[in-house]
Amino acid sequence: MRKILISSILAISLAFPAPAMAKSKLVMPMEFYKRLAQCETAGNVNHSTRSYTGAFGIYRRTWQQYSNHTSAKGMSFEHQAKVVDNIAFMGFTKKGQYKWPVGPWGWGTIKRQNCMNLQGYICRSNHKKVQRWKRGC
Repeated sequence: MRKILISSILAISLAFPAPAMAKSKLVMPMEFYKRLAQCETAGNVNHSTRSYTGAFGIYRRTWQQYSNHTSAKGMSFEHQAKVVDNIAFMGFTKKGQYKWPVGPWGWGTIKRQNCMNLQGYICRSNHKKVQRWKRGC
């Protein structure tokens, strides 16, 4: 009886695997992005001016070059954070052309102000895409 029960449980678990944990594919910890957004736009995901878009206050032309969209309007915070990764660490391929990453130092809140110790996140990161930007650490 016990053997049949274990076999049944095993068969059911293989037939219906547990949902995978939603693992973020972001380069930095989520706290880094939350702090960056807080420093740039007080965390306003819907931030929009004539020149800047999204929670991270990204220049609209830069946003267009590193994403498949004209603005951050209607995008989730995590989606916007992926565009930050494209700009700062990963680069982006659009219409067959690769746009190199420019690094995290383009944000004045990181480079000049070190708002909420954002530089510390870069300096402590072990991610291979962040290593090349540690020169200021």
